[in-house]
Amino acid sequence: MSFSGVEFLLFFPFVFVAYWLLPRRASWQNAFVLLASWIFYASWSPRMLPVLWVATAVDYLAALYIARHRESPRKMRLGLAVSLVYNLGQLCFFKYEGFFAGELDALLGSVGLGAPLPVLKILLPLGISFFTFQKLSYVIDVYYERLEPCRSPLTFATFIAFFPQLIAGPIVRGGELLPQLSEPRAPSLDTMRSGAGVFLLGYFKKVYVAEILGQLVVDPIFARGGDFSAGGHWLALIGYAVQVYCDFSGYSEMAIGTGRLLGIELPKNFDYPFLSKSLMEFWRRWHITLNTWLFEYIYGPLTTGESWFRGRLDAAFMVVFLASGLWHGARWTFVVWGAVHGVGLVVSRRWDEYYRGLCRKDRSWVARRKSRAYQAVAWALTQTFFVLSLIPFRAASLHDAAAFARGLFVPNGGSLLPASTARMRPANFGMCVLFMVVYHLLELPSGKRLWERFSAMPPLLRGAVYGLVIVYLHLFVPVSSGSFIYAQF
Repeated sequence: MSFSGVEFLLFFPFVFVAYWLLPRRASWQNAFVLLASWIFYASWSPRMLPVLWVATAVDYLAALYIARHRESPRKMRLGLAVSLVYNLGQLCFFKYEGFFAGELDALLGSVGLGAPLPVLKILLPLGISFFTFQKLSYVIDVYYERLEPCRSPLTFATFIAFFPQLIAGPIVRGGELLPQLSEPRAPSLDTMRSGAGVFLLGYFKKVYVAEILGQLVVDPIFARGGDFSAGGHWLALIGYAVQVYCDFSGYSEMAIGTGRLLGIELPKNFDYPFLSKSLMEFWRRWHITLNTWLFEYIYGPLTTGESWFRGRLDAAFMVVFLASGLWHGARWTFVVWGAVHGVGLVVSRRWDEYYRGLCRKDRSWVARRKSRAYQAVAWALTQTFFVLSLIPFRAASLHDAAAFARGLFVPNGGSLLPASTARMRPANFGMCVLFMVVYHLLELPSGKRLWERFSAMPPLLRGAVYGLVIVYLHLFVPVSSGSFIYAQF
């Protein structure tokens, strides 16, 4: 089932009511949430439940083994190695076996060696990239004594399988979620209200903005790029940037809202990335939990350890974003996307170093950097770079990516938009644009003050506004079972 599907609208109210009717004991609440989480996961693929169970058991036991042998570094390293080999091996087998086998087939075929290797048709466990990173961070934190191992198998299994964030994050650390699961939760009116509001915002982003842009603009133009003009290509690319943002940030907010309704706080995953004025700032605002993971568990150890990468920040940037590209999928297009952002961060870091040198020599450069003109140019360059980088991210192959990139700059006399966009729901398309503008204006100081005034209005009036939004959604966007873009990662 999907957060945007009718099944979830039947599933969650039952879970919500039954959960809060239980005795206020952590064990009761965790047992019920764990059962609900396994049912939620099984609704996607019952055959993959054993994968989740075994993976949970391996890291539960590995962490206990590490903690039990603190006096023996060799045994601690053995426990960590078991977790790393199992988790990364499982991820590579399910996610990358077909990719590597196919590439090896192509290489052998190019030199005329042997018959092609068999490529297994393996069903990818949903959310495997997310829960693998979540489990790895837990074991690594236990290894470095940043976290005590969880002694309760029930609490640990709930931590791994917690259904709001199981499929597509946020990637939660043990230190963030385990303490909450270890204590009984009590209902809070403010938390409930906040959770419902965040869920509604995410729902609107996903089922309205992301779905409409995908159906009316992005998918038709990317599928038949040769039929559309350069302007159409730019609209599709910008539309895809908004679509993937609303799809993924919408899921994250629905997960956060669902968690709050159950008395659990999940970490923020997006923080208005389209307001960023540098690439580094952008990655501090986009998919925060993944990028924090990559920098803490790969970049930090590389640049501060004893390996060749020590102090080589540029090389570490490349490793981190190549890993990010591979994490997103087993395609060369994702590798290219990661390499592009690695190079972008290297250039951005070098520019910052150069500019700081100018500032040390002449303080007038500080004022220039704070000027509106500099900030506007920095914002435009950052956002343009990100949008253009989405070409390989969205394309099915490098050939398709190159063809779409040519379409951005080479006029071909095609149409600007698909005919269906002009005939179907043009007002909804306009509403998507209006929503994105208003949504970001509310993050500015004047917009925040306006939102505070709205939040201070009587609950009945605010409820009426939320009710009108819900009615509007159900009039123009039927409840669907559409999947999330990031669920495939």
